[in-house]
Amino acid sequence: MYTKYSLEQMRNFAFKNKISIEYRPHLYTRWNMSFSKILNNQNSKFNLNSDDVIVFLHIQKTAGTSFEKFLVKNMNIEYKCECNLGKKRCNCNKNNSTKQTWLFSRYSTGWMCGLHADYTELFVSDCVENVLDRKEGGHRKRRYFYTTFLREPVSRFISEYRHVDRGATWLSAKHMCNGKPPTPDELPLCFDPDVGWEGVTLDEFLDCPFNLAFNRQSRMLADLTLVNCYDTKTMSSEKRDQIILRSAKNNLKNFAFFGIKENMNASQVIFEKSFNLKFTKSLGVWNKSKSKDTKITKAQLEKIKYRNKLDIELYDYALKLFAKRMKKLNISGFEIPPSPYNLTYEEYLKENNNWV
Repeated sequence: MYTKYSLEQMRNFAFKNKISIEYRPHLYTRWNMSFSKILNNQNSKFNLNSDDVIVFLHIQKTAGTSFEKFLVKNMNIEYKCECNLGKKRCNCNKNNSTKQTWLFSRYSTGWMCGLHADYTELFVSDCVENVLDRKEGGHRKRRYFYTTFLREPVSRFISEYRHVDRGATWLSAKHMCNGKPPTPDELPLCFDPDVGWEGVTLDEFLDCPFNLAFNRQSRMLADLTLVNCYDTKTMSSEKRDQIILRSAKNNLKNFAFFGIKENMNASQVIFEKSFNLKFTKSLGVWNKSKSKDTKITKAQLEKIKYRNKLDIELYDYALKLFAKRMKKLNISGFEIPPSPYNLTYEEYLKENNNWV
Protein backbone atom coordinates (compact mmCIF):
# COMPACT_ATOMS: atom_id res chain seq x y z
CA MET A 1 0.00 0.00 0.00
CA TYR A 2 1.43 3.36 -1.07
CA THR A 3 1.17 5.66 1.94
CA LYS A 4 3.31 8.73 1.24
CA TYR A 5 0.55 10.53 -0.68
CA SER A 6 -3.19 10.06 -0.91
CA LEU A 7 -4.86 9.28 -4.25
CA GLU A 8 -6.32 12.78 -4.33
CA GLN A 9 -2.86 14.31 -3.83
CA MET A 10 -1.42 12.22 -6.67
CA ARG A 11 -4.25 13.29 -8.97
CA ASN A 12 -3.47 16.91 -8.10
CA PHE A 13 0.21 16.30 -8.88
CA ALA A 14 -0.77 14.92 -12.29
CA PHE A 15 -3.02 17.92 -12.96
CA LYS A 16 -0.28 20.35 -11.94
CA ASN A 17 2.15 18.66 -14.32
CA LYS A 18 -0.42 18.40 -17.13
CA ILE A 19 -1.00 22.15 -17.38
CA SER A 20 2.74 22.75 -17.85
CA ILE A 21 3.03 20.52 -20.94
CA GLU A 22 2.23 21.68 -24.46
CA TYR A 23 0.13 19.19 -26.43
CA ARG A 24 -0.13 19.32 -30.20
CA PRO A 25 -2.70 16.72 -31.25
CA HIS A 26 -2.62 17.93 -34.88
CA LEU A 27 0.74 16.19 -35.29
CA TYR A 28 -1.04 12.97 -34.86
CA THR A 29 -0.46 6.94 -43.31
CA ARG A 30 1.98 4.60 -42.39
CA TRP A 31 3.83 1.98 -44.33
CA ASN A 32 6.19 -0.02 -42.17
CA MET A 33 8.55 -2.81 -43.13
CA SER A 34 8.76 -5.91 -40.95
CA PHE A 35 11.72 -8.24 -40.46
CA SER A 36 10.01 -10.96 -42.51
CA LYS A 37 9.47 -8.55 -45.41
CA ILE A 38 13.12 -7.53 -45.33
CA LEU A 39 14.21 -11.15 -45.26
CA ASN A 40 11.90 -12.52 -47.94
CA ASN A 41 11.62 -9.70 -50.46
CA GLN A 42 14.65 -8.13 -52.10
CA ASN A 43 12.63 -5.00 -52.86
CA SER A 44 11.95 -4.56 -49.14
CA LYS A 45 15.59 -4.09 -48.19
CA PHE A 46 16.50 -0.79 -46.55
CA ASN A 47 17.77 1.74 -49.08
CA LEU A 48 19.46 4.94 -47.92
CA ASN A 49 18.97 6.52 -51.33
CA SER A 50 15.25 5.81 -51.45
CA ASP A 51 12.36 6.96 -49.24
CA ASP A 52 13.26 4.67 -46.35
CA VAL A 53 13.36 5.89 -42.75
CA ILE A 54 14.61 4.09 -39.65
CA VAL A 55 12.45 4.91 -36.62
CA PHE A 56 13.91 4.18 -33.20
CA LEU A 57 11.51 3.62 -30.30
CA HIS A 58 13.56 4.44 -27.23
CA ILE A 59 12.48 2.59 -24.09
CA GLN A 60 14.15 3.97 -20.99
CA LYS A 61 17.20 2.14 -19.60
CA THR A 62 17.57 -0.43 -22.39
CA ALA A 63 20.84 0.85 -23.95
CA GLY A 64 18.80 2.96 -26.34
CA THR A 65 21.01 6.02 -25.85
CA SER A 66 24.11 4.02 -26.76
CA PHE A 67 22.49 2.60 -29.89
CA GLU A 68 21.14 5.97 -31.02
CA LYS A 69 24.58 7.55 -30.63
CA PHE A 70 26.02 4.77 -32.75
CA LEU A 71 23.42 5.42 -35.45
CA VAL A 72 24.38 9.08 -35.81
CA LYS A 73 28.14 8.84 -35.19
CA ASN A 74 29.41 5.41 -36.19
CA MET A 75 27.69 4.43 -39.43
CA ASN A 76 29.88 3.52 -42.38
CA ILE A 77 27.88 5.40 -45.02
CA GLU A 78 28.76 7.90 -47.74
CA TYR A 79 26.83 10.84 -46.29
CA LYS A 80 27.41 10.68 -42.57
CA CYS A 81 25.22 12.50 -40.08
CA GLU A 82 26.47 16.04 -39.46
CA CYS A 83 27.04 16.40 -35.72
CA ASN A 84 28.20 19.75 -34.37
CA LEU A 85 30.07 20.07 -31.10
CA GLY A 86 27.81 21.21 -28.27
CA LYS A 87 24.58 20.22 -30.02
CA LYS A 88 22.65 17.05 -29.22
CA ARG A 89 20.99 16.69 -32.61
CA CYS A 90 22.68 15.70 -35.83
CA ASN A 91 21.48 16.22 -39.40
CA CYS A 92 21.02 12.77 -40.92
CA ASN A 93 19.95 13.66 -44.43
CA LYS A 94 20.14 11.24 -47.36
CA ASN A 95 22.67 13.47 -49.07
CA ASN A 96 24.00 17.02 -49.01
CA SER A 97 21.37 18.41 -51.38
CA THR A 98 18.17 17.41 -49.57
CA LYS A 99 16.34 17.88 -46.29
CA GLN A 100 15.04 14.33 -46.45
CA THR A 101 16.18 12.30 -43.45
CA TRP A 102 16.78 8.57 -43.18
CA LEU A 103 16.60 8.47 -39.37
CA PHE A 104 13.89 9.42 -36.87
CA SER A 105 15.46 9.33 -33.42
CA ARG A 106 16.41 11.35 -30.38
CA TYR A 107 19.78 12.44 -31.79
CA SER A 108 18.55 13.23 -35.30
CA THR A 109 15.03 14.66 -35.22
CA GLY A 110 14.78 14.97 -31.44
CA TRP A 111 11.74 14.09 -29.33
CA MET A 112 9.33 15.42 -31.96
CA CYS A 113 6.53 13.05 -30.96
CA GLY A 114 7.13 13.55 -27.26
CA LEU A 115 9.77 12.55 -24.74
CA HIS A 116 10.37 8.79 -25.05
CA ALA A 117 7.35 8.47 -27.32
CA ASP A 118 5.92 4.96 -27.38
CA TYR A 119 4.45 2.83 -30.16
CA THR A 120 1.02 4.38 -29.71
CA GLU A 121 2.41 7.89 -30.07
CA LEU A 122 4.85 7.16 -32.89
CA PHE A 123 2.96 4.70 -35.08
CA VAL A 124 -0.71 4.46 -34.12
CA SER A 125 -1.14 8.23 -33.96
CA ASP A 126 0.73 8.80 -37.25
CA CYS A 127 2.94 11.36 -35.54
CA VAL A 128 6.15 10.33 -37.33
CA GLU A 129 4.65 10.84 -40.77
CA ASN A 130 3.16 14.24 -39.93
CA VAL A 131 6.32 15.47 -38.22
CA LEU A 132 8.55 14.49 -41.14
CA ASP A 133 6.21 16.13 -43.65
CA ARG A 134 6.56 19.38 -41.72
CA LYS A 135 10.30 19.02 -41.18
CA GLU A 136 11.03 18.23 -44.83
CA GLY A 137 8.54 20.72 -46.24
CA GLY A 138 6.38 18.22 -48.10
CA HIS A 139 4.98 14.72 -48.28
CA ARG A 140 6.64 11.65 -49.77
CA LYS A 141 5.68 8.00 -49.65
CA ARG A 142 8.11 6.79 -47.03
CA ARG A 143 8.78 3.25 -45.89
CA TYR A 144 9.31 2.99 -42.14
CA PHE A 145 11.66 0.51 -40.48
CA TYR A 146 10.79 0.43 -36.78
CA THR A 147 13.55 -0.52 -34.36
CA THR A 148 14.05 -0.73 -30.60
CA PHE A 149 16.12 -2.29 -27.82
CA LEU A 150 14.95 -4.51 -24.96
CA ARG A 151 16.56 -5.43 -21.66
CA GLU A 152 16.20 -8.08 -18.97
CA PRO A 153 13.26 -6.65 -16.97
CA VAL A 154 14.61 -6.85 -13.42
CA SER A 155 17.88 -5.13 -14.34
CA ARG A 156 16.01 -2.57 -16.43
CA PHE A 157 13.62 -1.76 -13.58
CA ILE A 158 16.45 -1.37 -11.07
CA SER A 159 18.34 0.83 -13.52
CA GLU A 160 15.29 3.05 -13.91
CA TYR A 161 14.93 3.23 -10.13
CA ARG A 162 18.56 4.32 -9.84
CA HIS A 163 17.99 6.96 -12.53
CA VAL A 164 14.92 8.34 -10.76
CA ASP A 165 16.74 8.25 -7.43
CA ARG A 166 19.37 10.52 -9.03
CA GLY A 167 16.71 13.01 -10.12
CA ALA A 168 15.17 11.85 -13.43
CA THR A 169 11.39 12.23 -13.80
CA TRP A 170 10.50 12.42 -17.54
CA LEU A 171 7.74 14.80 -16.49
CA SER A 172 7.40 16.26 -19.98
CA ALA A 173 6.42 12.89 -21.49
CA LYS A 174 2.97 13.34 -23.02
CA HIS A 175 1.57 9.78 -23.20
CA MET A 176 -0.71 10.78 -26.07
CA CYS A 177 -3.34 8.19 -26.98
CA ASN A 178 -6.40 8.59 -29.20
CA GLY A 179 -5.41 12.21 -29.72
CA LYS A 180 -5.26 13.24 -26.07
CA PRO A 181 -3.12 12.82 -22.94
CA PRO A 182 -4.36 10.86 -19.92
CA THR A 183 -6.40 12.75 -17.35
CA PRO A 184 -5.15 13.11 -13.75
CA ASP A 185 -7.82 10.58 -12.76
CA GLU A 186 -6.46 8.07 -15.29
CA LEU A 187 -2.79 8.58 -14.48
CA PRO A 188 -2.09 10.09 -11.04
CA LEU A 189 1.50 11.11 -10.34
CA CYS A 190 3.55 9.36 -7.66
CA PHE A 191 5.32 12.55 -6.55
CA ASP A 192 4.93 16.31 -6.43
CA PRO A 193 6.31 17.65 -9.76
CA ASP A 194 7.59 20.76 -7.98
CA VAL A 195 9.70 18.57 -5.70
CA GLY A 196 10.59 15.57 -7.86
CA TRP A 197 11.32 12.02 -6.73
CA GLU A 198 15.03 12.29 -6.07
CA GLY A 199 16.12 10.18 -3.10
CA VAL A 200 13.16 7.80 -3.39
CA THR A 201 13.68 4.44 -1.68
CA LEU A 202 13.27 1.22 -3.64
CA ASP A 203 10.34 0.18 -1.45
CA GLU A 204 8.57 3.47 -2.10
CA PHE A 205 9.31 3.17 -5.82
CA LEU A 206 7.75 -0.30 -5.78
CA ASP A 207 4.70 0.71 -3.76
CA CYS A 208 3.23 3.46 -5.94
CA PRO A 209 0.63 1.71 -8.13
CA PHE A 210 0.86 4.38 -10.85
CA ASN A 211 4.60 4.01 -11.41
CA LEU A 212 5.15 3.82 -15.17
CA ALA A 213 8.36 1.88 -14.62
CA PHE A 214 6.21 -1.23 -14.11
CA ASN A 215 6.02 -3.27 -17.32
CA ARG A 216 7.39 -0.30 -19.24
CA GLN A 217 8.63 -2.36 -22.18
CA SER A 218 5.28 -4.06 -22.73
CA ARG A 219 3.30 -0.85 -22.43
CA MET A 220 5.57 1.14 -24.74
CA LEU A 221 5.47 -1.54 -27.45
CA ALA A 222 1.70 -2.10 -27.29
CA ASP A 223 -1.12 -0.33 -29.10
CA LEU A 224 -2.78 1.27 -26.09
CA THR A 225 -5.89 2.22 -28.03
CA LEU A 226 -6.84 -1.47 -27.75
CA VAL A 227 -7.30 -1.03 -23.99
CA ASN A 228 -8.87 2.44 -24.11
CA CYS A 229 -5.53 4.11 -23.42
CA TYR A 230 -4.96 4.91 -19.74
CA ASP A 231 -8.56 4.39 -18.65
CA THR A 232 -8.29 1.26 -16.50
CA LYS A 233 -11.96 1.18 -15.51
CA THR A 234 -13.39 -0.15 -18.78
CA MET A 235 -12.08 -3.72 -18.38
CA SER A 236 -10.55 -6.00 -15.79
CA SER A 237 -6.84 -5.71 -15.06
CA GLU A 238 -6.38 -9.32 -16.20
CA LYS A 239 -7.94 -8.66 -19.60
CA ARG A 240 -6.06 -5.38 -19.97
CA ASP A 241 -2.74 -7.08 -19.21
CA GLN A 242 -3.52 -9.88 -21.65
CA ILE A 243 -4.28 -7.46 -24.48
CA ILE A 244 -1.22 -5.28 -23.80
CA LEU A 245 1.10 -8.28 -23.74
CA ARG A 246 -0.36 -9.81 -26.89
CA SER A 247 -0.14 -6.47 -28.71
CA ALA A 248 3.46 -5.90 -27.57
CA LYS A 249 4.53 -9.35 -28.76
CA ASN A 250 2.85 -8.91 -32.12
CA ASN A 251 4.36 -5.48 -32.69
CA LEU A 252 7.82 -6.65 -31.65
CA LYS A 253 7.57 -9.52 -34.13
CA ASN A 254 6.81 -7.01 -36.88
CA PHE A 255 9.63 -4.61 -36.02
CA ALA A 256 12.34 -4.50 -38.66
CA PHE A 257 14.90 -4.84 -35.87
CA PHE A 258 15.17 -5.12 -32.12
CA GLY A 259 18.30 -5.56 -30.07
CA ILE A 260 18.94 -7.14 -26.68
CA LYS A 261 21.09 -5.19 -24.24
CA GLU A 262 22.46 -8.41 -22.75
CA ASN A 263 23.99 -9.26 -26.13
CA MET A 264 25.04 -6.05 -27.84
CA ASN A 265 27.46 -7.76 -30.22
CA ALA A 266 24.85 -10.16 -31.60
CA SER A 267 22.40 -7.26 -31.82
CA GLN A 268 24.89 -5.34 -33.93
CA VAL A 269 25.35 -8.24 -36.34
CA ILE A 270 21.58 -8.69 -36.72
CA PHE A 271 21.18 -4.99 -37.46
CA GLU A 272 24.03 -4.91 -39.97
CA LYS A 273 22.77 -7.98 -41.83
CA SER A 274 19.13 -6.87 -41.77
CA PHE A 275 19.83 -3.36 -43.07
CA ASN A 276 22.95 -4.07 -45.13
CA LEU A 277 24.74 -1.35 -43.16
CA LYS A 278 27.95 -1.42 -41.14
CA PHE A 279 29.06 0.28 -37.96
CA THR A 280 32.63 1.53 -37.67
CA LYS A 281 32.93 0.45 -34.01
CA SER A 282 31.79 -2.40 -31.81
CA LEU A 283 28.53 -1.80 -29.98
CA GLY A 284 29.59 -4.25 -27.27
CA VAL A 285 31.90 -1.71 -25.61
CA TRP A 286 28.81 0.16 -24.38
CA ASN A 287 27.39 -2.76 -22.42
CA LYS A 288 27.73 -1.15 -19.01
CA SER A 289 25.23 -0.75 -16.18
CA LYS A 290 24.95 0.49 -12.62
CA SER A 291 21.95 -1.71 -11.81
CA LYS A 292 24.20 -4.52 -10.55
CA ASP A 293 25.55 -2.18 -7.87
CA THR A 294 22.12 -2.02 -6.23
CA LYS A 295 21.58 -4.26 -3.23
CA ILE A 296 18.11 -5.77 -3.00
CA THR A 297 16.47 -8.28 -0.70
CA LYS A 298 14.69 -11.45 -1.69
CA ALA A 299 11.34 -9.84 -0.91
CA GLN A 300 12.18 -6.84 -3.08
CA LEU A 301 13.23 -9.10 -5.93
CA GLU A 302 9.96 -11.01 -5.79
CA LYS A 303 8.02 -7.75 -5.78
CA ILE A 304 10.00 -6.46 -8.77
CA LYS A 305 9.24 -9.66 -10.66
CA TYR A 306 5.55 -9.44 -9.76
CA ARG A 307 5.30 -5.79 -10.75
CA ASN A 308 7.00 -6.56 -14.08
CA LYS A 309 5.41 -9.90 -14.93
CA LEU A 310 4.31 -8.71 -18.38
CA ASP A 311 7.83 -7.55 -19.22
CA ILE A 312 9.29 -10.84 -18.01
CA GLU A 313 7.00 -12.76 -20.35
CA LEU A 314 7.67 -10.33 -23.19
CA TYR A 315 11.43 -10.62 -22.70
CA ASP A 316 11.21 -14.42 -22.64
CA TYR A 317 9.36 -14.23 -25.97
CA ALA A 318 11.89 -11.72 -27.31
CA LEU A 319 14.82 -14.03 -26.55
CA LYS A 320 13.21 -16.82 -28.57
CA LEU A 321 12.46 -14.41 -31.41
CA PHE A 322 16.02 -13.07 -31.23
CA ALA A 323 17.43 -16.60 -31.58
CA LYS A 324 15.08 -17.29 -34.48
CA ARG A 325 16.25 -14.18 -36.31
CA MET A 326 19.89 -15.11 -35.80
CA LYS A 327 19.18 -18.52 -37.31
CA LYS A 328 17.39 -17.02 -40.32
CA LEU A 329 20.32 -14.68 -40.91
CA ASN A 330 22.84 -17.53 -40.48
CA ILE A 331 24.43 -15.87 -37.45
CA SER A 332 26.27 -18.13 -35.02
CA GLY A 333 28.84 -17.89 -32.25
CA PHE A 334 26.68 -15.90 -29.82
CA GLU A 335 24.96 -17.16 -26.70
CA ILE A 336 21.36 -16.25 -26.00
CA PRO A 337 21.01 -14.67 -22.53
CA PRO A 338 19.07 -16.74 -19.98
CA SER A 339 15.41 -15.96 -19.48
CA PRO A 340 14.45 -14.51 -16.08
CA TYR A 341 11.10 -16.28 -16.26
CA ASN A 342 11.72 -18.85 -13.51
CA LEU A 343 15.01 -17.70 -12.02
CA THR A 344 15.30 -17.96 -8.24
CA TYR A 345 16.81 -15.41 -5.88
CA GLU A 346 19.87 -17.63 -5.47
CA GLU A 347 20.40 -17.63 -9.23
CA TYR A 348 20.08 -13.85 -9.27
CA LEU A 349 22.67 -13.67 -6.50
CA LYS A 350 25.02 -15.77 -8.59
CA GLU A 351 24.62 -13.41 -11.54
CA ASN A 352 24.90 -10.33 -9.31
CA ASN A 353 27.20 -11.38 -6.50
CA ASN A 354 26.97 -8.09 -4.61
CA TRP A 355 23.22 -8.21 -4.06
CA VAL A 356 22.03 -9.08 -0.54
